[in-house]
Amino acid sequence: MPSSLPPSFTSLYRLFLRSTSTAVLHHKLARRNLRNLWRPVFVDAAKVSKQLQDPATSLSTRNDLQAWLDVWQRRMDNVLALLYSSSVSRGLPHQVMRNLNLLVYTEHARASYKRLPVWKPQLAPDAPEYRISPPSIKQMNKEERERRFKYFEDIARNTLGQVVKMAEGRDQIHLGRVRMKGTVFQK
Repeated sequence: MPSSLPPSFTSLYRLFLRSTSTAVLHHKLARRNLRNLWRPVFVDAAKVSKQLQDPATSLSTRNDLQAWLDVWQRRMDNVLALLYSSSVSRGLPHQVMRNLNLLVYTEHARASYKRLPVWKPQLAPDAPEYRISPPSIKQMNKEERERRFKYFEDIARNTLGQVVKMAEGRDQIHLGRVRMKGTVFQK
């Protein structure tokens, strides 16, 4: 399987990186958030492009992949147009980029808020920190409030995801996907 991507793909990715930077006025954190938002979309397209280059791919699969890649390229052209509009005006496209940046930022903040406990190797296996005590009424009420909050949060995130999918379908555009890397632990 060939390891290099077509020059048109790498050129599109580099143009996307520059456009993302100008769309958020070269703000470092916003640039990083938006690049991380669209990176999974480019990774998927790179996989499809490499499958197309593979001579072992069947003709029907090749046709399906080529059709998918054509749709993806049209959508990315629309994304580049949105990024260009965001870089030259401070209207609605700029607000969309700002809000996408804030969505990525708050998702990372939300994920890091719920941190997992850290294993402490200096403690003995029978240390009091490892014992499970029966929950008190206060603790059960707190857990119930957290469960209700998580339920509300999941509904809101699902609703927002549906709105994003409708916007992507209507305007033939990709708005990226948030992916968390690794597991968040306490420090």
